[in-house]
Amino acid sequence: MKLPDNLKRIRKENNLSQEQLAEKLGVSRQAVSKWESGQSYPEMDKVLTICKLFNYNIDELMNENVKEVKENKDSKNNLNKYVEDFFSYITKTITMFANMKFTQIIKCIIEQCFIGIILFLILGIIGGIGSQVVRGLLGWLPYNAYSLAYDILDAIYIIFALVIGVVIILHAFKIRYLDYFEIAEQSEKEEKDTEGNDKESENNKKDSKVLFEKRKEKIIIRDPAHSESKFLSGITKIIMFGVKLAVGFFAFWFIIGLIALTVALVCSFVFIKTGMLFVGALICILAGIAADLVIIEIAYNIIVSKKCKKTRMALQFISAVIACGIGIGFILIGMSGFNYSTKGDNSNIVETKLYIDYEEGLSVDSYYTVSFVEEDRDNIKLVAEHSKYFYMNTTKTASNTLYVYSDLKENEEFNMIRDSIDSINRKEIPAYEGIYEVKVYASKEVIEKLQENESSKIKRQKDYNNRINQLEQDVSDKQDTIDDLTERIDELEDLIIRYEENLNKYELQDN
Repeated sequence: MKLPDNLKRIRKENNLSQEQLAEKLGVSRQAVSKWESGQSYPEMDKVLTICKLFNYNIDELMNENVKEVKENKDSKNNLNKYVEDFFSYITKTITMFANMKFTQIIKCIIEQCFIGIILFLILGIIGGIGSQVVRGLLGWLPYNAYSLAYDILDAIYIIFALVIGVVIILHAFKIRYLDYFEIAEQSEKEEKDTEGNDKESENNKKDSKVLFEKRKEKIIIRDPAHSESKFLSGITKIIMFGVKLAVGFFAFWFIIGLIALTVALVCSFVFIKTGMLFVGALICILAGIAADLVIIEIAYNIIVSKKCKKTRMALQFISAVIACGIGIGFILIGMSGFNYSTKGDNSNIVETKLYIDYEEGLSVDSYYTVSFVEEDRDNIKLVAEHSKYFYMNTTKTASNTLYVYSDLKENEEFNMIRDSIDSINRKEIPAYEGIYEVKVYASKEVIEKLQENESSKIKRQKDYNNRINQLEQDVSDKQDTIDDLTERIDELEDLIIRYEENLNKYELQDN
């Protein structure tokens, strides 16, 4: 029997001591103590009194867990409340439209449609931006996994957008019309009770019916505490939780950006000798930090439901934008005094030479410019001009093509960065290309063979690509034929099934 445990739980849930419960039941504290310990049980009249005091029946008190009983009752009451609010919302809407003029109904519908269009545009823009962000974040996944994840996130957002759009429209309709209709009805009822008392009462009556008559000014009534809707507030809480999560994710990237801007602020002092360029960069970075802080503060206020100081934030953001424009102006003025380091002016250019023997079918190719120079020699000399921070490298492909490319030398990254900083402080823009040009020195006959081999390979590659495209088209055509035949087979199978059914029906009739 669960009476001892239930009695103890009921007493604690109602913040009663054993003495207080004993006083309510007209017994001693020792009696209550014995009931809770299971040493004795209360008489039937006391059990009935306990049931009446704490709203339980005898079976629940004696045989069930009152905690579960209470939770079930609360859950059922909440569910009933949501259902009641939903039907109440519909009833009030129908009643309100019945009391409105036709022109006012049209105006109300147009207003809700306008809100819907604005929400559609806003959610569409957010969805477009979110789509690009998701593509960037999930681009590293394999295609199948990426496609599945993208479709799932897309479906979630569409559902979320539909729900939030509907809730916002319903809530706006409630604030703009339903709540004001209730206030107008209540005011009208009160004024009828006191009609004829004074002229002021008649004026208030006219004001209370302003929604259903010609309004001279726009009046927006906010939600009063007594008209809070469980139906809308429950969904709104869920949506607000999702919005806060989205805002938190959005703010996370601005926090990362703030860290990056702080690092850039410190690093900008290495260019202090550039004059106006440094001043402009410093102003832009500080403006970026100020704007970033405004956005982070807005996100924080949304998450913790804190009121934003709109005037101060707006002034801070506008000042940051203006400062950024001034900084960009300083940067442009400062860069006008820079010189771009060309190949002829760059003292960091070095040459690398490579000697190879010609073999049948050989060709030379590179991402960079390749030029041929006739020279009386038996072998081939490759000369590459490149930055001292890089070195020339070659690889031979399966088609016997010698491909020339460049790689950054080991442990040269910081040297290149240091020299670049020095160049910028001297108001020069460095040009560090891996390879500027590849020159091929060989005899006239060898050069003609190299060029002929390259042309032949290009032609073969083009023919190969055309053949691949043709085969892919053939496969696509055959797949279409297979699909048509499969569809025809399905139709024939249906015909066979119907024929067999009819045949069985006729056999049964004959029998």
